[in-house]
Amino acid sequence: MKRLLLLLLTLPLLLSNKPIGEGEVETNMFGVWKTIDNDFVQISRNSNFEITFMRISAKRQLMAKGFLDTTEDGNLEIVRQYPKVETYTSDYKFSPSGKTLVIMKPDGVHAWLLERVSP
Repeated sequence: MKRLLLLLLTLPLLLSNKPIGEGEVETNMFGVWKTIDNDFVQISRNSNFEITFMRISAKRQLMAKGFLDTTEDGNLEIVRQYPKVETYTSDYKFSPSGKTLVIMKPDGVHAWLLERVSP
């Protein structure tokens, strides 16, 4: 069942073929990531070539979804559409291996820690 969920989460990524342009997120951000809370975050492109994210809980409930883009200064702009509409800018960093992603939360003090599950 977990493999089916991962396949469904990564299918849009496999079907997208638009090249990454200036002002868009880094290609190594695409894929499925696992949080320390055992939630899964999928970052992919939709049919309009927008970069989207979905966070799904360990109980398979939609926790958040929205869009991602980068700003001129290299930060990540997050436009959240669910559960409430909000836009904020966060700093983000990859580990040297690219298998860990840290995104600062809007409060500027805490961060989301994500571990790559699949590209």
